[in-house]
Amino acid sequence: THPNVDKKLFSTDSIIALKNPGKGFPVNQPLGVLRWRFITKDETSIPLSINCWPTPAGDGTIDVNIEYELENENQEFKDVVISIPLPSVGNPVVGDVDGHYEVNRQARTLEWQLPIIDASNKQGSLEFNIAGEDVNVFFPVGVSFISEKLICDIDVLDVIHAESGASVTFSKEMILDLAIQNFTIDEYSERIFVFPISYTFYQFWINIAC
Repeated sequence: THPNVDKKLFSTDSIIALKNPGKGFPVNQPLGVLRWRFITKDETSIPLSINCWPTPAGDGTIDVNIEYELENENQEFKDVVISIPLPSVGNPVVGDVDGHYEVNRQARTLEWQLPIIDASNKQGSLEFNIAGEDVNVFFPVGVSFISEKLICDIDVLDVIHAESGASVTFSKEMILDLAIQNFTIDEYSERIFVFPISYTFYQFWINIAC
């Protein structure tokens, strides 16, 4: 919590209030008053799983299959970009693809773009072939998206005037903005990569206007 927030009140009653009511927060500018992280190795907490399967084709090229699956159907992710590193030379020949893709030639990544992932679009795949022999070059994979539904179940229920104690009219905007760039390879068996092994959630904003 922010240094000016009453930590004891928040711990006991989940209320964010000033420690010193006479020292208010600045107005008309954003201010972070609560921040937390959710870290787990429990795969049941994964909102979105991504599997990468690179397989040598035997002719100096590698066939790569990337799959995603929405693990929590109550979630909805927008502007999803899955970034797959590419070998230093050669261009990918993309076959079947759900959504769209672009090749970032400067970063040497294939950017798999999905406007939305939700219960109606919970699975998808992308396949491509590219020159190379090292299957490890396709890691780490990165993913970014935004969501109006937070992973951790938190909400603003009421805003109360510090002096009068009366409820005030307020609006709120809740945004989950996630960018994971470092996946850990959990398992390598028969050229099957499953990741990640650890997760850190999340950047988020709750904007309140009174």
